[in-house]
Amino acid sequence: MHTLAHTRRALAALALGSSLLAGMSPRPAQAWNYPLLPHVQGLAFFPETPNTESQTRALLSAYYLNECWQVVDSALTDSAHVRVTVRRNPSCTDSVTSWTRMFNLGVLDAGIHDLTVHCTVQEPGQPDAEEEITVPFQVVDGSAPPPPPPYVLPLLEIVAIPEVAPGNPVTVNLSGFKPFECTLIHDEHTQGQEAVYATFDYLSTCTDTTIRWHRSFDMGRFTEGDYPLTIHLLVNYPDSSHDFQSSSVMRVHATAPPPPPVDSSTAGLSSSHPNPFHDQSSFSVSLDQAQPVDVAVFDVLGRRVVTIHHGVLPQGTSQMAWNGRRQDGSRAPGGIYFYRLTLQDRVVHRQVVLLGTP
Repeated sequence: MHTLAHTRRALAALALGSSLLAGMSPRPAQAWNYPLLPHVQGLAFFPETPNTESQTRALLSAYYLNECWQVVDSALTDSAHVRVTVRRNPSCTDSVTSWTRMFNLGVLDAGIHDLTVHCTVQEPGQPDAEEEITVPFQVVDGSAPPPPPPYVLPLLEIVAIPEVAPGNPVTVNLSGFKPFECTLIHDEHTQGQEAVYATFDYLSTCTDTTIRWHRSFDMGRFTEGDYPLTIHLLVNYPDSSHDFQSSSVMRVHATAPPPPPVDSSTAGLSSSHPNPFHDQSSFSVSLDQAQPVDVAVFDVLGRRVVTIHHGVLPQGTSQMAWNGRRQDGSRAPGGIYFYRLTLQDRVVHRQVVLLGTP
């Protein structure tokens, strides 16, 4: 019965992969369709856009929740075929296992190429199962350098509103990244107890070129309840304007609810949405008291990709986001990544999938 179910899952995955490829023909079937195979979830190319001037490498990756699998064999058959063999480890007690394998496909000609990924799945007491998918990808002429990626950081990164008791003042703390190298922030004000405003103007020259901004707003005192807050940020470009709006909630309660029990798999760090994502994925960090934290994104090899926040966060919930870019502003390749929240007494991880660039 177990073998039949396993075979049906593999056949369903192959059917899904075939339909995805057929639906996108004649365009290349992009490698950011997840899952790639039931036991191989990620495929990323290095460079992200393969070209004729450099070696093309393919990175396979997998992430298993509450299952233990390990790679026992992998090989590059030729520039168009790679294979891996994975085996279930019944004695493993880890709640999360993952693996990566890199394959050098060599220098390829410009045009559409196929990469066939074959996975052999071994389970104790069961016959081997075979999974396979062929993914077309495009190699571009690398003689002309591609244009640099746009450098985009979130205007509003953190909304921190500590929960207070009725009758105490409520303070809204906002922070993010300035939209221009030289930015004038002005006209910061509140509208009643329902909205906050700030304006960001472009300047041709300045002495302050720091990229981060921070502002606090005193919203006054409230009776018990939950109060909606609207955030209006107006960005004035040299030739246009953009009104950025966001929303949050100010919570005023006589007795704050007790903090949830410490669970290293969920406490302090929410899941991200959307997931998988292409442009930006949002999540939140919740603290029962103000404390120094480190919030960063790591790849499947354990390398730090970008630091989202390093320093003290206030009590309560802080909203954060990752736009899929490295610390230097370049776009990270599609694949599996992990948010890591480092607290004084524990470290919490959350998995997120970044889709590649179509």
